[in-house]
Amino acid sequence: MRTISYKRVQRYLTLILLILLVAEPCSGQSQQSEETLLEDAVNNYYIKGLESRNFALIESICIDEAKLYGVRPDGSLGITTLEKWSKRFDPENPPFKSLKSEITKVDVVGNAAQVKIRFLMDGREIYDLLNLLKIHGRWRIVNMIDYAGPNE
Repeated sequence: MRTISYKRVQRYLTLILLILLVAEPCSGQSQQSEETLLEDAVNNYYIKGLESRNFALIESICIDEAKLYGVRPDGSLGITTLEKWSKRFDPENPPFKSLKSEITKVDVVGNAAQVKIRFLMDGREIYDLLNLLKIHGRWRIVNMIDYAGPNE
C-alpha cells in the first residue's frame, strides 16, 4: 500500500484551489459576453426595427414560427403571427410619435434566454418579454409577450 505525504496532498489541494479560482472568472466573463451578444442582437434588430419602422430587421431575428402574444382589452388572448403583424406594420403611419426603450432584464441559461424591454410610447408604458434560443450560433426570437399599460 502506497502512502501520500501530507505536503503532497497540500500541494494538490493548493493547485486545485488555484485552478478553481482562475476558472471561475472565465466562466463569468463568458456569461457576461453572451449577455452582451444577446443585448446587441435585440437592440440591433428588434428595437431598431420598431424605432425605424423596418419590419425586415424584426423578421431577421425571429424564427418563421414566432408569434406575438398579448391580452386584448376585453381580456381575451391575442395571438399574432409575423405575417399578420407585417401586414399591419405601416412604416408611413407609426402608432407613436416618440418611442424610447430600455432593456431591463437579460437572463441567459445555456442556449435559452429571456429579455425584458420597457418602452415609453408617447408616454405610455409598454413591456415586451422576448424568449430566444441560440440556433446555429445566432440568437433568435421564438415568441414575444406584449403588455401595454393603461392609456393616460
